[in-house]
Amino acid sequence: MNDLARVPESAVGYVFRTEPANKAWAYIGQSTRLDAAHIDGYFGSGAFMTEVIAKSGTSGLTKTIVATAESPLELHYLEMLHLAEARRDGVRVGNGDFGGPRPFPNLQQALWEVAPAVIRVAGDPKRFYDALVKHRDQVEQAILDSSSIPVDAFYAGMERDLRATEDLSRPCPSCGSDISEVCRTNSKSLTKPRNPTSNHAKRSRS
Repeated sequence: MNDLARVPESAVGYVFRTEPANKAWAYIGQSTRLDAAHIDGYFGSGAFMTEVIAKSGTSGLTKTIVATAESPLELHYLEMLHLAEARRDGVRVGNGDFGGPRPFPNLQQALWEVAPAVIRVAGDPKRFYDALVKHRDQVEQAILDSSSIPVDAFYAGMERDLRATEDLSRPCPSCGSDISEVCRTNSKSLTKPRNPTSNHAKRSRS
């Protein structure tokens, strides 16, 4: 990968771009894992990247660090900005939302409340990118607002996201989730919470 050594000691995380050799698409992500092995071996974990890696592995992928951040707030904002920039430039991106904090519905609602001038132009890639730059303070406030929600609301939003993006047409042998049910954490525990999570690796895909 490129720029492996360009993460300063003061950084809490980085934004990266993963692409295949033919640059037919790009995936923009963020990570707070700064150990060399993870930086070198992590290419993204969204539904799109999970499927790409399951089908073809990582040998044909290039990962480039495009920004580093010194706070979680800056990290979320920069991920949103670089994702919007890729869309502005006509790149086919594998991301399904704006980036930033998850779950997406909470961020979307916060943008409507705090930065309506931004969310209103979300369907126009150039205007959306320009709005993120122009209204950074309001966008960052929306990020903060959407990040400080009750745990139950967070997982409810996450489950909505997963139902919209994950392949739930087959049961999961890892956690026992049936058809149409999202995968769950702590599937073998009788006491730990079974929160929604992304599809487990052993769950068949269409």
